[in-house]
Amino acid sequence: MTPAEVATKFRQYIDEPDQTFVSDTDVETYLDDGYREFRNMVCDINPMIYNVTEQMTFSSERTHDLSVSTADAKSLLGTASSNADAPGGAMVRLNAITKVNTDGNVTQRLEAVSNAQALDVVSSSYYLANTILRFSSKLTGTFNVDYVPHVDITWTDSTYGVDNLTPFHDLIALLAYRQYAIVDGAESDPVLRQTATRLAEFKEYLQARAFDGYDYVQSVSWYN
Repeated sequence: MTPAEVATKFRQYIDEPDQTFVSDTDVETYLDDGYREFRNMVCDINPMIYNVTEQMTFSSERTHDLSVSTADAKSLLGTASSNADAPGGAMVRLNAITKVNTDGNVTQRLEAVSNAQALDVVSSSYYLANTILRFSSKLTGTFNVDYVPHVDITWTDSTYGVDNLTPFHDLIALLAYRQYAIVDGAESDPVLRQTATRLAEFKEYLQARAFDGYDYVQSVSWYN
C-alpha cells in the first residue's frame, strides 16, 4: 500500500472522509504514531527487516561518539534527527557491531552489554550510553554498525509503498485508529477485533521471517 492508501483506509476506519472534524494534519499525526508502533513491533521480533549498515573505521579507539561525524564515520545520533548525516538516517535502535576484513567477511562480533562494568567482564563487547559507544578493548579496523534508522513518511504520497511489509500495511491504519479512539473517547468493536486478528497474523509472519524463528517461541509485549 502507498502512504496515501493507508491514510484513506484510516479515514474509513474513523468514518471521517473529509476534514470537517479531522484535519489532514491530525491524520498525519495519528498515522505517524501508528507507524512508529508498527516499526517497534517489527523490531521486537526481527529488527534486521529495517536494518541499514554504516561502515566505520576505528584506530585504537576505546570509545566513539556517534553524534560526531569524522572522515571515517558518519554521525548516527544527535540532539535532533537532522544532526545525523549517515545516508540511512538517524539511529533509533542499534542492532549489531561487527568487524569485517577487506573481503567484507565478518572476523569479530561484538556483544552488547547492559552497563559499563560488564565491559571488564565480557570480552569483545560494547555498551552504548547516550551517544557514546564504549568498547571492552581498543578497536582498530573496519567495522559494520547495523542499526534501525528513523524514517519520515509523507502520508499523501501515492507513488511508493510505505516499506516492504506491504501485506500488513492495513495494520498501520488500525494502530492509528487505536490512537484516535483514545482521543475520540469511543471505540469500534469490529475495528478492534480486526486489529487483534491482524496482530496475531503479523506476529506469526515476523517470527517465520526471523532467522531462528522456528526454533523458539517469542513473547512480545504488544501481543501478550
